[in-house]
Amino acid sequence: MKRKKGFYEVCVKRPLDFVCALGGIIVLSPVLLVTAGLVKIKLGSPVIFKQERPGKNEKIFTLYKFRTMTDARDTSGELLPDSVRLTKFGALLRKTSLDELPELFNILLGDMSIVGPRPLSIYYLPFFSSKERTRQRVRPGLTGLAQINGRNNLQWDERLKFDFQYVENVSLKNDLTIIIKTIQKVLHQSDVTVRGQGKILDFSVYSVLREEGIKMKTYEIGSYFHLTGKEKKADEINVPRWLNLGEDLTYTFSGRAAIDLAIKDILRTRTVQKVYMPSYCCISMVQPFLNNNIKVIFYNVSYKNGKINYNIDTKQECDLFFAMNYFGFQSAEINHFIAAFKNKGKIVIEDITHSLLCDEPFYDSSDYLVASLRKWVAIPTGGLLCKKRGKLEIKAKKSGDLAVQEKMEAMQKKYLFLAGKINDKTEFLVENAKFDNQLIHMDSTVGIDHMSAGILEEINIEEIKKQRRENAFLLYKELKKQPKISFLFPNINTETDTPLFVPIMMKKEERDSLRNYLIQYGIYCPIHWPEVMGTKSNIRDYELSIICDQRYSKIDMIHIIEKINEWSKTR
Repeated sequence: MKRKKGFYEVCVKRPLDFVCALGGIIVLSPVLLVTAGLVKIKLGSPVIFKQERPGKNEKIFTLYKFRTMTDARDTSGELLPDSVRLTKFGALLRKTSLDELPELFNILLGDMSIVGPRPLSIYYLPFFSSKERTRQRVRPGLTGLAQINGRNNLQWDERLKFDFQYVENVSLKNDLTIIIKTIQKVLHQSDVTVRGQGKILDFSVYSVLREEGIKMKTYEIGSYFHLTGKEKKADEINVPRWLNLGEDLTYTFSGRAAIDLAIKDILRTRTVQKVYMPSYCCISMVQPFLNNNIKVIFYNVSYKNGKINYNIDTKQECDLFFAMNYFGFQSAEINHFIAAFKNKGKIVIEDITHSLLCDEPFYDSSDYLVASLRKWVAIPTGGLLCKKRGKLEIKAKKSGDLAVQEKMEAMQKKYLFLAGKINDKTEFLVENAKFDNQLIHMDSTVGIDHMSAGILEEINIEEIKKQRRENAFLLYKELKKQPKISFLFPNINTETDTPLFVPIMMKKEERDSLRNYLIQYGIYCPIHWPEVMGTKSNIRDYELSIICDQRYSKIDMIHIIEKINEWSKTR
């Protein structure tokens, strides 16, 4: 049911925000200047900390705050934990909330409001439930209902409950009450914690436990890959023939790192201001462009007339065109657009993560190929960057061995869980989720670890292709009998396609119901990709990715089909 907005929210709140923010900037300008000077002296440049956050309708904006931490790093060049880099001066800025003052400019620009749910990390977007996503219906606030009821000391379910409560009851009276109580909190410096020191889990970790920790089954399909602990380490890191796709290449720690290195290689010789990329993608693919101060323009990728559609304007002004196929199903349509932008002299980065094991994984005219290898096989780390023509001047040269130890231990604990040797699933879920969250801050010059390289050298890629194609074919054959289910790709070609998943399309309520039903039986099917980022893609609301990877046999696929059929009879 669509929420009805009142007169205050529609006509008064935004003008009042503008006036208050402008007045605040003028009145507090001496404080702003003095604080900026002290930050410069004590912490150095830059004085302003900038970070992308999701705003109203999940549109990404740049948040401004005063810097509170140093850039101290360990011997391998990685940033030290937040609690170590936070100085006494920085802690004082946080306790007094002076670090938040530059957000007045965000309010002036219309990115934020004086009162609203606090803007969280963009990496939390995929983990929000449908109800939790309602917090993004309004502008995020400098303060909010959660901030006056515990701030960072609240557990996530409580914090999000307060956000939802605010969104449903926006009024002048509530805003004034929140502002008055916020001033009281600031004066008493209460409920202030440093990220990483408190007992509150990171939201991505919390959400994994919430979803997968309700009913644990030793028998499960999907979720994280596992390691036995007997895998062979590579003596030297060499790229196998099936991954040798360009004139020059480098293994990276992750797919995100591969994109970042591609951008840095391009920036050595060209100015890049805009990238044109798909609306249907993961935030980790967008972040490297934002980090390199490149404006992101999205083209719409949608589900229409029973198939996936690319709504791409070949006249769009941009410096880079970012292309991808989806789920291991080849489409000649995207190749047409790659050719169009190449003919205009634009640089093309093609993400071949999903098409990696197809017979034709890339379009030959693309300039750079990037991929996340971890999506396909049981390796702790692994991304790939290929330059089709010419030499890569920047490569991932640092060892990833030290950075991946906890990830390997978590993958081995999952193996022990599946083998029935340990009963508690919580520990490896937490460690995996923490590792995925740490990837956000990973230096892109850190490369693959020797364990992952060794696994890639040993695997039989043809057997992986064969198993995935057989599994996907069986799913297609049986699920086509389900009237509630259609396919994002109407058909599968088992000669050329190698599915990463089998994406099915359903009404949102039924999709969510089916997904929850499967979880009860230890079948974990993801949704790609639920975050919106202010873009349009109707695929997000209807898609469910059915597991078909090489870990599972025909019997496992039949089990999935039976459970889907069981669910269908209950509807």
